[in-house]
Amino acid sequence: MTSHSKYCEILGRFYGLVRFGEKLSLDGPRALNRDLGDPLSRYPSVLVGGTNGKGSTCAFLETALRASGLRTGLFTSPHLVSFTERIRINGDPVTMDWVCANAPDVLDLAEPASASFFEAAWGLAAKAFREFEVDIAIWEVGLGGRLDATNVAEPVAAAITSIGLDHTHVLGETLSEIASEKSAIFRSATPALTGATGLGLSALQAVAPPHLQHVLCRDDLPDLALPGAHNKRNASLALAMSESLGYHPPASCLSETRWPGRGERIDDVLLDCAHNPHALIALGEWLHDSNLGPLHIIFGAMEGKDVSEMASIIQGWSTSIVLVTPEYPRRVEAESLRPLFDDAEAQVINHLSEALDQRPKDRITLVCGSGFLVGEARAALMGVKFPECGLSTLAR
Repeated sequence: MTSHSKYCEILGRFYGLVRFGEKLSLDGPRALNRDLGDPLSRYPSVLVGGTNGKGSTCAFLETALRASGLRTGLFTSPHLVSFTERIRINGDPVTMDWVCANAPDVLDLAEPASASFFEAAWGLAAKAFREFEVDIAIWEVGLGGRLDATNVAEPVAAAITSIGLDHTHVLGETLSEIASEKSAIFRSATPALTGATGLGLSALQAVAPPHLQHVLCRDDLPDLALPGAHNKRNASLALAMSESLGYHPPASCLSETRWPGRGERIDDVLLDCAHNPHALIALGEWLHDSNLGPLHIIFGAMEGKDVSEMASIIQGWSTSIVLVTPEYPRRVEAESLRPLFDDAEAQVINHLSEALDQRPKDRITLVCGSGFLVGEARAALMGVKFPECGLSTLAR
């Protein structure tokens, strides 16, 4: 068996755990950490939660801490193209060979325990950070916070980027309910920070510990590769979090931060993972200020999102819109989106590959609406097989 075949076999075992569904409990992750020899006790951890901006803030924080001389571990989700993106050491994804050598130990524990996919991936990251002897682990919260596997760690600091309405079927229908779920990553005796604004900030302040620090946007930031005012807030939050830990890297170090699929430009295509109204509003504010000229938009979405509100936002950006069906099981069919675009000439082209091939060459094409769609587009533009190993999954 080739190393790639072995990797694909292991990836299939991970995706097989999807049959156990989402596990909103900390009992399983605690048991998995214990059975792995308590890797979480070997390094300090920080948690980053929030409705939007978690991954970008984690990327900025990783850059800041690495610039401070620390060996970093970073766990994020979901991945765009490869499972290995979820676990990074000093900014670089672990290799397929490392996954092949180390994942079986985790899966042999996870499968009999009916662990979820996310719990098993989290367990592999916990193991990786011990094996690579990181100085600090940065955990992006997966869903909510209170019952997310990442919350098994006892963080030395925690941050919430923003509070908005998303995953309401799990986290609650109101900002207050969502803030309550997310604020559970805070601890009473360690730094608690937020970059939230508006009603989301008010909801969070009502339930967060009294020492919550509201971080404002700094005026000493360099030109960032990640565009938009929202990323300036994310960068400011990351620097404040670093400083709360006693590290003071120069703000200029964040000019080096890259985070695929977030305002990322590949030739004439702009990729952004904005996947809910809150994120699309932030993206729209940047587009308004960016002077990119006329846009062609390729849009697709996942089930469970407020697609009506998302459609009303993006159709104000362009009259050239193509609706596609993402290569992901929990997708919204492109044809069902068409009635939502009353004020735009939205065309349905079911397959993303065709939509990219037919894009106009006299303007920038924006792909947005879903991180899974952006991953598919990024793979197509880079000439990489998608989905990885030909395995479609509901894993997040």
